[in-house]
Amino acid sequence: MITRPVDDNGDVLPVLSSGDLLRGAEAVAQLVRDRLTLLVGEWWENSSVGFWILERFQYSRITEQNASGLCSEIAGYIRGTPGVLDVLNIQVSVVGRKINMSCIVHTEYGTADINYEFG
Repeated sequence: MITRPVDDNGDVLPVLSSGDLLRGAEAVAQLVRDRLTLLVGEWWENSSVGFWILERFQYSRITEQNASGLCSEIAGYIRGTPGVLDVLNIQVSVVGRKINMSCIVHTEYGTADINYEFG
């Protein structure tokens, strides 16, 4: 897998040579982060595509007590990403109104660490 790199804000960076592109497990990890960033209803072509985390906040408060259930739901969503074979060591912590998630993604090309913050 090959994809374009992005900056800390998620903006696509210019690519001056093919060596600047993300490849393998790093590209899959970027695709995982992109999928986590795209929320349900944000894509004009298909409003049902996207991650549902904000909808969950509308109906219930995420706490440390129900974080383990959230782990399995997030892992299932990540497993739907092309190139992902498994999600390992997923951990979710709730800090105020934010959720911090970390995991190791096992891909067709090796493993990659994912750290992501929701909220």
